[in-house]
Amino acid sequence: MPIDTRAHLPFKLDAPTPLPHVSRRALARVTHATPPPTHCPHCGSDVVLTENSAIYNGKSYGTWPYVYQCAPCDAYVGLHPDTDLPLGTLAKKPLRKARIDAKARFFEMCRANHWSRDTAYAWLTDAMGITRDECHFGMFDIDQAKQAGILCRNNTKDLTV
Repeated sequence: MPIDTRAHLPFKLDAPTPLPHVSRRALARVTHATPPPTHCPHCGSDVVLTENSAIYNGKSYGTWPYVYQCAPCDAYVGLHPDTDLPLGTLAKKPLRKARIDAKARFFEMCRANHWSRDTAYAWLTDAMGITRDECHFGMFDIDQAKQAGILCRNNTKDLTV
């Protein structure tokens, strides 16, 4: 999905509850937008937009503490700051863990190889045989996340040398 067309509207945007606002400028920064989910791909239940304190036992985290959540199966995804756009797809715990682990390996690879994120993403895109539009940790399924983590770990120069 290209940049959200709401980014170019001349009037203030109505924010869905519980969001305090949706910024046109922030929408324009999201170049690979995923539409907000309405139904869970895992169990088919309705998805709600809520504060992340619903997940973290009443404690809020982050400067934009909102998530799309499927309470019945514990799948959720955060939002791009100042928008109502998800950072990726709804994920249950095993997928969230695989994505977090893979992204950590990715940043270790960037640091160890002295690569920019752009260089690292270009390498990972090629190594996985996918397009740049498909190379987004928040969009990876569990197999892709595990593959990315292994590839990044195997391409990380030894920092002890």
